[in-house]
Amino acid sequence: MDLSNEQGMGKTLLSIRSHFNGLTKTEQKVANFILENAQDIIYHSVTELAERADVGETTVIRFCRKLKFHGFQDFKLSLAQDLVKPSDRLYNEVTEEDDAATLNRKVISMHIETLEQTSELISSDQLEKTIELLTAANHIHFFGVGSSGLTALQAAHSFSRIGKQSFAKTDTHFQAMTAALMHPGDVAVGISISGSTKDTLENLSLAKKAGAKIVVITSNARSPITKLADIELLMVARENPLQGSSLAAKISQLAVIDILNVGVSLKIKDEALKYREITAKSISEKLY
Repeated sequence: MDLSNEQGMGKTLLSIRSHFNGLTKTEQKVANFILENAQDIIYHSVTELAERADVGETTVIRFCRKLKFHGFQDFKLSLAQDLVKPSDRLYNEVTEEDDAATLNRKVISMHIETLEQTSELISSDQLEKTIELLTAANHIHFFGVGSSGLTALQAAHSFSRIGKQSFAKTDTHFQAMTAALMHPGDVAVGISISGSTKDTLENLSLAKKAGAKIVVITSNARSPITKLADIELLMVARENPLQGSSLAAKISQLAVIDILNVGVSLKIKDEALKYREITAKSISEKLY
């Protein structure tokens, strides 16, 4: 690695170079990989980076802490601030010169592209298995935090409307208690774009220990959440740390939920129709 070429480097990459000689050989492998692939690193999980640098995940965490970061996410955020232009922090294809009509076209096109890519990525076999599992489930619990927590709430609402006993909680302590009290015959659905969200991972682990089947919806096939999964459903959500909770990612998540909901509805056709009518009538008097 040439340590002399520092022109145009952000502070995070400069910090890596300044610490380089004090790193262990395995940590230097991480440093070299990051320096050579900086633009891609902001989209990686700690698992992906470890695999591609051919080191263990603990080496990546140790490397980040040697550079005075709390962990890999903290490091990625700092790196993204160096590399990502202000307009890219909103949407990659948008420029500051775009007028309203251009913004309209670009943003809608981006959402359409995300959905098309998700359609290509998601496995039909895994979808079918998930639909069968949810159809037979005694109870369905959706787990997610932050933006994915909002998707979990919408998912529970959608499945409740067709008569499936479905739940989602926003408080992570209540999520943990719910997960621990699940039973065989129940299904826990974990929703996490990164696949590395600690609360969701911990709650799915509790649900698995209780005997529930685990379905995960994530954009990262090599993330920790997939190691817990009986079934994994992959969706597209390429976002850097400064684009957390991007609407494109949420639309992709909701599309997967909608596919599952429609699939289960078709399996329990008459029952789904009955419960849709019951739930619609239950709120009809609340509308003008």
